[in-house]
Amino acid sequence: MKKVIFICIVMCVNFSYAQGVGKFRGGIETGFPYYEEFIPIPNLLAMELKYNFQKNMNVGLKTEATIFSTCKCYDLELLSISATYDYYFHYKNSIFSPFIGTGLGCYFARGHEEHTETHFKYNNPTGFVRVGFEIWKIRTSFTYNLIRKPKKYNSRNVDYMSFTIGFYIGVGKWKKKLVSLQHQMEKNGN
Repeated sequence: MKKVIFICIVMCVNFSYAQGVGKFRGGIETGFPYYEEFIPIPNLLAMELKYNFQKNMNVGLKTEATIFSTCKCYDLELLSISATYDYYFHYKNSIFSPFIGTGLGCYFARGHEEHTETHFKYNNPTGFVRVGFEIWKIRTSFTYNLIRKPKKYNSRNVDYMSFTIGFYIGVGKWKKKLVSLQHQMEKNGN
């Protein structure tokens, strides 16, 4: 019975901490968009589901929603859905993991002009590049988002930068010792 309990504990620890191939993880982030001026109130929410196809690479699906003013009389609400890719630069058993990433997808925008009650909606392809780091299960990143406006609006693009911080659940820390502990148990026949 002790062996079964010990094996269950080791398997749970491996699932919680090993950055394994073929594992899923999900994350939630909030942050601050920057478009011509910094807004000190978190008004960005992002959720992402990732799949680790290599020890230091994953692909995922990200949704992000934000709202900001492009001028004093115009507010823009954005919702984007993107396929993502991240590459991690981790070192052995360190819990600090810097990464770079990119994504391609589509955004849906809704604009509102004050005093005129004019509303309009449009959507377009979008992309982003990001850099950041993870420490344990905390994630922070800087992202540059490419938001192109349709030609019919004769307006400039609204590319924006964002700073986000959040956490993820599922597989996480870059630990190899735990995996080798399980391998050692199997080798000893315990």
